[in-house]
Amino acid sequence: MKNKIVLSYRFIILVYYLLVFLIVIININHLERVLIYSLILIVLFGIVVHVYILNIPKLLLSNKYIEKNLSTVKEAIDKIHNKSINDSLITIYIFLLEISNYKEEYQNFVEQNSKRIFDEKQNRHWYTIKLQYYYNLNKKDEYLKLYDPQLDNKVKNPLFKIMYLILNEEYEEALELSKKVTSQQKDIGYIMKLYYRIICLEHLEKENELNDCINEMVEFNDQIHYVKEIKDKYKK
Repeated sequence: MKNKIVLSYRFIILVYYLLVFLIVIININHLERVLIYSLILIVLFGIVVHVYILNIPKLLLSNKYIEKNLSTVKEAIDKIHNKSINDSLITIYIFLLEISNYKEEYQNFVEQNSKRIFDEKQNRHWYTIKLQYYYNLNKKDEYLKLYDPQLDNKVKNPLFKIMYLILNEEYEEALELSKKVTSQQKDIGYIMKLYYRIICLEHLEKENELNDCINEMVEFNDQIHYVKEIKDKYKK
């Protein structure tokens, strides 16, 4: 089956090289124009790749096609060698392994890429991966040491603040933060926030809200281990 990520990336590259070729042909006798246009194209290529990276999760983080998307992402990682895109694909692949509860594969893959992910000189791209990894392995001290409230606005994902609050047993604040996500957002991120909301409601013993959240959670695809965990615990 054709890989939609690889094909779309190759299409971008093809268009880029065709434009470069066209510019050279049209301005064959004007070297300065070729240089100027080439610089403009390089900037445009960077913008296009950035937009492409931002849209990759929208293509892949559907709770209906987790198993299919795992193999799609793994193949794309092997075939696409643009560093920015490859980093993004590795992040998504780790995330898909984690939510699918492939514990051994998840840990092995993170450790195989540990030099890339855990290098302290790396930028905040790997920040969320490290936080999730520490949380999953119950490494509370490492999580709390790494967590930086100043990065919340840059990361723009309240999940990690919610996890931080849960680790500190600040359940009321974590619960309020989880409620800021609208119910229209039925992606995997929403399901995870719903799961952490259930944890908070359990500790706060808010039975009515807890039952509502459980009933909503069990409607989702139980390929996602957060969903399956709730089903196994409450829906015998």
